[in-house]
Amino acid sequence: MSNFINVKDFKKWILEKDLERETIEGFWENFNSWREEYPEEYEETFKEGFKSEKLSIYINTVSFTITNYPDEDFNHVVLRLNFEYDDSVIGEYRMVFDYETGEVFDDIFSVY
Repeated sequence: MSNFINVKDFKKWILEKDLERETIEGFWENFNSWREEYPEEYEETFKEGFKSEKLSIYINTVSFTITNYPDEDFNHVVLRLNFEYDDSVIGEYRMVFDYETGEVFDDIFSVY
């Protein structure tokens, strides 16, 4: 089977656009907003109090999405970041980028 997308070029584009950094910064903005705007949910998630050393974040997947198939005129790159607390995945953050420009199109913060 042949490669339809050159993965090395795709990764190079992601690095040039600094999408990993942007995704991590977006996660922290959303995490802090969640803590301030939904304190009951935050406290329920961290029943014994939040300890930053127990939280780990990492980019789990990167995907290319053709959203308006078959027209191919609305394409995105999605970086999915998982966040774990005390070795359990407790949520994910997705940042959606315009494939042409690398600009942020949308983001989604979910706590399980």
